[in-house]
Amino acid sequence: MRIKKFFIYLIPCLFLIFACSCSKNKVYQDRITLEDNTWDRLEGNKTLIFSDVEIKDTAALYDIYVTLRHTPFVNERAIRFLMKIIYPDGITRESIYTISLKNEESNSWKGDAMGDMIDVEERCRAFVSLPVEGKYTISLTNLGTYNKTIGLMDIGVMIKKSNLKEYKQSK
Repeated sequence: MRIKKFFIYLIPCLFLIFACSCSKNKVYQDRITLEDNTWDRLEGNKTLIFSDVEIKDTAALYDIYVTLRHTPFVNERAIRFLMKIIYPDGITRESIYTISLKNEESNSWKGDAMGDMIDVEERCRAFVSLPVEGKYTISLTNLGTYNKTIGLMDIGVMIKKSNLKEYKQSK
């Protein structure tokens, strides 16, 4: 009986410890839901803006992820976009990224699927220095091949502190 009670209390505690340790390096996360599951390329919501990205630790390095939630009926095999990072002092950095939605070899969806919803999380920038304390803005602009990318439910940005062990190995 005591052993059973022990495990009943142990499992939730382990889950709580695991959940807290996984998110302690997360600095920012937000998602924007797309109206009609559509991301416009030419007008309307072609640029998604994630503002008030508060950075306090200017000595740290960061990884910037883009998260996508889409349906199996998306009209693109990959999502191409311009990421613009606007520093608190007005300096702007921009780069173009492509996130593949399908595995090339197996033609299966990348990410975690649950019914008609597929979540993809991709690290776009690794070991980024954000040297100015304050509020950053990150914008994503659709550079897809169609006028509208249909089948995207939401798009998000997540910033985590970088794993410095991984950084030292990459040098």
